[in-house]
Amino acid sequence: MRILIVEDEAIFAMHLEMLVVELGHEVCAVAASARDAVVYASTHRADVALMDIRLARQSSGVDAARELHARYGLRCIFLSGNLDEATRSAVLSCEPVAFIGKPILPVQLQRALQKAARPADL
Repeated sequence: MRILIVEDEAIFAMHLEMLVVELGHEVCAVAASARDAVVYASTHRADVALMDIRLARQSSGVDAARELHARYGLRCIFLSGNLDEATRSAVLSCEPVAFIGKPILPVQLQRALQKAARPADL
């Protein structure tokens, strides 16, 4: 699968990229803001996005996910140190694949990516 990583912390984005590649997937782009995520999604055909909830430049992963889903049908695996119920509810219309709390365990990411690879009706 082709993965778009949307994460504003460079070290964590590099760690995610390493994990994605180790799990046998391709990272097609890494974005640090909601705006960059939308731009990269228009040029890179990602299958799923790994989306941090809080991004650089006061941008929101929730807003980015909504726009990616509306424009491209792109679904997200949401990442955050604080995945409260209000945040989860705010992204339900984007058909999230999964929610993973930080720090991320490789097995959690592997399960979420496997889920993303399955057809939505399973």
